[in-house]
Amino acid sequence: MTQRLYGLVLIAVVALAPATASAQPMTVDEVVKLLNNDISDSIIVARIEETNSYFSLSIDDLIDLRGADASDGLVRYMIMRKPGGPPPSTAGTPGEVEVNVMGRVSGEKPATAPDKLAELTVKVEGKYVVTSQADLNVWYAAYLDGKRIYYKDQWQSIYSITTAETGVGTTKRILEPGSFTVKVPAGTHTLALACWSGRQVPTDDVGKANIIYSKQITAVEGQSLTVNLVGETDTTSDTFVIVR
Repeated sequence: MTQRLYGLVLIAVVALAPATASAQPMTVDEVVKLLNNDISDSIIVARIEETNSYFSLSIDDLIDLRGADASDGLVRYMIMRKPGGPPPSTAGTPGEVEVNVMGRVSGEKPATAPDKLAELTVKVEGKYVVTSQADLNVWYAAYLDGKRIYYKDQWQSIYSITTAETGVGTTKRILEPGSFTVKVPAGTHTLALACWSGRQVPTDDVGKANIIYSKQITAVEGQSLTVNLVGETDTTSDTFVIVR
């Protein structure tokens, strides 16, 4: 009888052993291991609650968690979870992720800060005069690091002149680039200006093939930068050029 009772007790202990082992509180190292294996926040939180785990995170623990790409919401949850206390809120502050039972939210990192901006003003004095019998258009464009930031496709005035002797009509089209102001990211950039005439479709490829001015500029956050230029028509090449 005693031997049988001992066997029953032994079986009961063996049967309970796995459940007891599975209920051991989690360690920070185990959380890091789960993160490194791409286990979602929701599963980690469920495991923390299932094992009734609590943490007192040291500086090294926080660094290890960040190194494992732990979200701010998960770390906050681990810090705020206290024995006998109410379940901590998993809602993130603005710009941070929320940990919830539906799984890890995509884009857990705080949003990238917007570019620090400066104000750029480009002023070009002078006129681009195109004299031709053809039906031409005149364009002016500005590029920053190869990206168009300004575009003008309208001439200011048209003069039609007919020669009495020949009866041939000649049209002068005049474009004044004038000035424009745009917001640009702070830092060093390449500013390029283009001015051209023709029948081409005014694509950026055509514009970049007619660059009349290029310069490295440095824009400082919160400050205004002005580029003052003077241009004129080169009658030899029938182009607009920057003279100073």
